[in-house]
Amino acid sequence: MELYGSYDVVVVGAGISGVVAAVKATRQGAKTLLVEGSGVLGGMITGGRQTKCTGLANGGVFQELHDRTVAYGGADPEIRSSYWGKYTGQFDAEMMQRAIIDCIEESGVEILLHAPVTEVVMDDKRVTGVKVQTKSGPQLILAKVVIDSSGDGDVGALAGAEFEVGRKKDGLTQPISCYVRVVNVDLPAVAKDFEEHKDDMWELNYPKNAGATNKDHALVFFATGLSKRLKQAEQEGFKWIVPKNHITFKAGLIPGEVSINATRFHGNALDPRTITKAEIEIRKQAYNIYDFLKKYVRGFENAIFLEVAPKLGVRETRRIIGEYVLTEHDTRNEARFEDSIGLSNCPVDVHEPGGDKAIMDNVGAGYGVPYRCLVPKTIDGLLVAGRCISTDAVALGSTRNIPVCAITGEAAAIAAAYAAKNNVQPREVPVKEIQRVLLKAKVVLGTP
Repeated sequence: MELYGSYDVVVVGAGISGVVAAVKATRQGAKTLLVEGSGVLGGMITGGRQTKCTGLANGGVFQELHDRTVAYGGADPEIRSSYWGKYTGQFDAEMMQRAIIDCIEESGVEILLHAPVTEVVMDDKRVTGVKVQTKSGPQLILAKVVIDSSGDGDVGALAGAEFEVGRKKDGLTQPISCYVRVVNVDLPAVAKDFEEHKDDMWELNYPKNAGATNKDHALVFFATGLSKRLKQAEQEGFKWIVPKNHITFKAGLIPGEVSINATRFHGNALDPRTITKAEIEIRKQAYNIYDFLKKYVRGFENAIFLEVAPKLGVRETRRIIGEYVLTEHDTRNEARFEDSIGLSNCPVDVHEPGGDKAIMDNVGAGYGVPYRCLVPKTIDGLLVAGRCISTDAVALGSTRNIPVCAITGEAAAIAAAYAAKNNVQPREVPVKEIQRVLLKAKVVLGTP
């Protein structure tokens, strides 16, 4: 097998946690390779069109990316408020991707795309590298430390790390979704419609004093609701095929552009047949949602269907068991930890496994995320970041959101670079050193 290269740090997965990790590790002086199975940098926030933080950015590389996107004219610079708390303003996916590419190139990160990981190289219980499949055949990549930011915990699973999937009582996971984008929407008319039916809206944010143009609503308009209207439509004979009782709307950068979060497919995204079926069924749901909006929501009469996001939104698969498992109790009770690497105000956002409902629960002043959640319990040479960190099923509803994914990537990178430089295992890295670097990056830690 051909040796692709040897690195201090290899980051697997180029979603937001992986991008942040690769940039930070390189800036910490580590020779770093970012490996991605697709051709997309940014994962859900670019290819998945998930362009709104469910929570506040917490300093570090992601804050820099957002600030760059604001400078490009592609993001809302304001902090916005929802019924569950504050969130960093919306952004445009392509402008964010531009910021990511600029940041990666300026930092000197090496990238390898279209190279899914197929095997993990082990020395007893220590990860020493990965094998990837490329168009030229299999390649071997050696590393002092690997960061698994795959979302699905692929590296951890291949390495034999303990993991959990789904909730304890039945193993069901949160559903798979995909954003739908339409254009030529009359957003002032939509806002007026929703305002007149406020009893059917969970939340409605729009620029009330900004005039009557689509441009005024770009990257600002955000709304969730329509449960009553969906029921009414079904009573009138409309065939609603989506197992979800509400719709979320957010305005994009293009005047009259709206991204819609309503599709829902139940099943385990680790199963190849399930994920294949989801790709098809979600598109059928997208057309159904479009038909409903055209018929029942004022302002969508002349809307044009633009796309289903090219990357599926998988909310939940493996959670790698770490030295600490963050719990629902922690997230709901403002937990603080001595080894915390970031404070999260992301709500507990759980889409009902097997059902049609969802919750968005405020977490008060926020909770800390322990470094131990990034350290697999039984495997050395490996850190996890992003959606696959060590939590229970409900806590995942909060930690899977962009701000936590980003900050776990940042902390993992600092730890990995230190471990590689000092020839220690990630679990042996002094937490105070990680926290020192994070504080320098203006990260709020969430310590006691």
